[in-house]
Amino acid sequence: MSSNQSLYSATQSPVATATNLDVEPIKKTSSDDLNAIATLVSKTSTTSSTNSSTSKTTEQAGLLASIWEFKVAALLCFLTAFTGFIFGWDVGTIGGMTNMTSLKTNFGSIDTNTGEYSLPSIIIGLIVSIFSIACAIGGLTLAKVADSWGRKWCLEFALILYHIGTIIQWSSQWSGSWIHFMIGRIVMGLAIGTTAVVAPMFISESAPLKIRGSMVALYQLCITLGILLGGCINFVSKSKLIGNTQWLFPLYLNHGFALICMIGVAFMPESAVYFVSIDKVDDARKSIARLNSRSDALVNGELDRIVTSHATLVAELEDSNWRDVFTGSPKNFKRLLIGVFIMLFQQFTGCNYFFYYGTSLFASVGIEDSYKTAIILGIVNFAATFPSLYLVERFGRKSCFIVGSIVMLICMTIYASIGSVGFTSGVGGITMIVFTCIYIVGFACTWGPVAFVTVSELYSTKTKAVSIGIATSFNWIANFLISLFTPMITSKIGFNFGFVFAGCLFASIIFVITWVPETKGKTIEDVEEMYR
Repeated sequence: MSSNQSLYSATQSPVATATNLDVEPIKKTSSDDLNAIATLVSKTSTTSSTNSSTSKTTEQAGLLASIWEFKVAALLCFLTAFTGFIFGWDVGTIGGMTNMTSLKTNFGSIDTNTGEYSLPSIIIGLIVSIFSIACAIGGLTLAKVADSWGRKWCLEFALILYHIGTIIQWSSQWSGSWIHFMIGRIVMGLAIGTTAVVAPMFISESAPLKIRGSMVALYQLCITLGILLGGCINFVSKSKLIGNTQWLFPLYLNHGFALICMIGVAFMPESAVYFVSIDKVDDARKSIARLNSRSDALVNGELDRIVTSHATLVAELEDSNWRDVFTGSPKNFKRLLIGVFIMLFQQFTGCNYFFYYGTSLFASVGIEDSYKTAIILGIVNFAATFPSLYLVERFGRKSCFIVGSIVMLICMTIYASIGSVGFTSGVGGITMIVFTCIYIVGFACTWGPVAFVTVSELYSTKTKAVSIGIATSFNWIANFLISLFTPMITSKIGFNFGFVFAGCLFASIIFVITWVPETKGKTIEDVEEMYR
């Protein structure tokens, strides 16, 4: 992705919750303590935002002026980027849903030891993780439809598929079969994997040059917003609703959000790049005029740029084949490996350990209502996305990776240490939540977005599509493995699992220092020269 998922696996990146994890309970943390943490996080986010705003007033004013100048294009790009919201919505809701007693009653069986309904850890892990594999397949296969149908109708097709997947999921209330429910998640994953590839590409090809970067970044922002609101709706569902309606309500809302996306995409003109690729130059000119400017000179200038770029790309691709990724020069295979390991390390930072299973993890440390914790993590993740847009350009990719890994390593070590020794006071639970929030800031400001940015800059035009596709596939596979095995591993070793991620974070620091180049401000030609 990049995607995100897109790029952002997750993915783009890449928050919320899931499953019953068999961890030794710790003394309860009160609601007042939890509310105090939320207040602290809010104040911290506000202070950070204020300082950043003061230092960048001029740039922001210029950006806002450009967005207002192209307000129609900005609105349409936002509605297209909103497909990222439905991606984040699933991340934000699935964990909490699988932790609800009503869902376990519908799909599970009575545990003879507790007398309560339950689902085995392997089944919950499979329900959560199968989505990632489906996303990978959708991104690698169905997204190719965009080259023949166009970006617009490919997205509409994916959104229809999303509706179908949602229907399959909520209809499982009558069959009582978790396999029925999982099939729906597979269909929905195919749809999300497709949108994660096509939506950012559609926006990047259509947005006016002045606001193109910001419009593409909206996709990642919408993912984090979906994660946040998904956590909120889980809390409302569990608190205010009863029976199957608790886990069905977030699924019903899927249809409304997908409908918003379908309407927005319907008004978006087809990509001028796509029109040029099928020799419909007049249609390309109309598309540019609608989103950019009515000035003939500006429209023709942008059209000439697209036509020239397309002709160059076609010439380069005719002279290439997939073997160039592995055997071509300069050092194409080494660059492929760097991209693959960047994507693997993005997942092995442990982000989805919290993002998917946060509700159950913090329930085990004694939080009275762990669904509130998911909201706190969602707020932190959403707020930290904004400074990332500045940091990656101010300090460079490599520095962001190293600093982010160090911050997350410290936080994960403290978190795992407190949990593994069974610190039984309320202070222990609060400390774990605070360091988890700092960890989320470290991830959201660095490895979350920077991984996709760096991978997109590593490759030549001839190998970029295949190389990014391979690297992103490893991101989805790692996502699948972590979300599948976390419930089982945690039930065996508890919070000691955090030390595994800490080890991966230490390894990531060594990897970045020794292997990853700085690509900030470098053209494709500059990167090529670095490897000669």
